[in-house]
Amino acid sequence: MAFHDIRLPDGLQYQSTAGASFSTIIQEQASGHEYRITRQAQGRHRYRLRKELQTEAEAKAIKAFALGRRGSLHSFRLKDFSDYTSAENGTGAHTATDQTLGVGDGTNTTFPLVKLYEPSGPNVYPRPIALPVVGTVLVAQNTTPTTAFTLSGDGDIVMDTAPTAGVAVSAGFEFDVPVRFGKGFDDFAQMSADAFQVWSIVDMDCIEVLAEVESPERWNAGGGRDWGVVGANVTLSLNDGVMHRFEPSVAISAYLPSASRVPGGDRLFTIHNVSGSAGTIQIRDGSGAAVGSAITNGLIKFVGLARSGSTATWVVY
Repeated sequence: MAFHDIRLPDGLQYQSTAGASFSTIIQEQASGHEYRITRQAQGRHRYRLRKELQTEAEAKAIKAFALGRRGSLHSFRLKDFSDYTSAENGTGAHTATDQTLGVGDGTNTTFPLVKLYEPSGPNVYPRPIALPVVGTVLVAQNTTPTTAFTLSGDGDIVMDTAPTAGVAVSAGFEFDVPVRFGKGFDDFAQMSADAFQVWSIVDMDCIEVLAEVESPERWNAGGGRDWGVVGANVTLSLNDGVMHRFEPSVAISAYLPSASRVPGGDRLFTIHNVSGSAGTIQIRDGSGAAVGSAITNGLIKFVGLARSGSTATWVVY
């Protein structure tokens, strides 16, 4: 399985449904009192989409999309038309001061995107945003807009210069939801011929893939990316899977994702420098510091993350 950075074609119909679900165990006592246990901290969005009265070309595009994802195997982007901006109502125009991401300390440059729900309520709900729409992200420092930042593959804002202590960093953006097709659509992607060259897909369920940019709870070999011939620095992302194959034409650096988004573990990345490559690969952390020695052609190295309290250490072996 892997994440495919492609959006499901728009054009959804009225009567499509969307909403979040939690997995709460409700244990009722004989007296009627309840004991409730939450099994997940983050709500999981589900979608039942309808695409009716499509042209033949639209129907074929959906079929090709489903085949390309191998049904439920690979996840993809979905625009949730009920909630796709950082504005409080989810659909209004976004501004650079919509969401406060953190406060500068003079050292930190990385600020993960997040959207807060019921920010003035008794129990604010933070939703990590992993899939901002490129070109829509606005950033401000103490409400003053700035363009001195880049966007990482994990949905982090990386400031060119660390904000000084006490400076509030905020952002506004549009975002997509990482989803996969539901089991029913995986079993049978039904397409109904309603008339001559007119087609419908009555129910097309999609389920949010939580923590798509996080590593799995245990190591698995799923997913990978062949970068081919590369002559410039790259940024690794857990979205692209475990195995990463390179054929560098010059000496390049491969930057790791922010350790704050990774719980730690063994073999988070497998890096292969193809035999006969002209260049080397230097693994670097989010601050640019080298991790291990450069990987020469023909070698395969593994990358893990060790944690001790608040300290995280990348390891290449």
